[in-house]
Amino acid sequence: MQLKIVKYSIDDLIVDPKEVSENLNTLCSGRTLKWEITGVCQKGDIAVLALNQCDSLACDYFFAPVNFESIESIEQEIQSHWQSEIYLMGIISVTEQEHLALYRRDR
Repeated sequence: MQLKIVKYSIDDLIVDPKEVSENLNTLCSGRTLKWEITGVCQKGDIAVLALNQCDSLACDYFFAPVNFESIESIEQEIQSHWQSEIYLMGIISVTEQEHLALYRRDR
C-alpha cells in the first residue's frame, strides 16, 4: 500500500469546487493506481487530503458548500446525505460563516 498527500488551495475550492472535484476524481479513479480518501485536514488556506492506494474505487468525491449554524444542523446535514448514500468526509472552513464539505458518493 502507498500513501499520497494532495493539497488544494481554499481559493481554488471557492472559485470552482466542481473543477477541483473533477480533478480529485480523476486522480483517485482515472488512472492505473486507484486511491481512496482516508483523511481531510486544513491548515489556513490549504486543504490537505490523505489518500491510500486501493484495489478498486467504486465512489466519487465532490465538494459542496454547506451552512452550519449549530451542532444540530451539522447532524441534520450528515443524516440527510447519509439517507441518500452520500457520506461526509470532512469540512473545510472558508470563513467563519462559509464552509465546504467533502462528500463521498458510492456508485
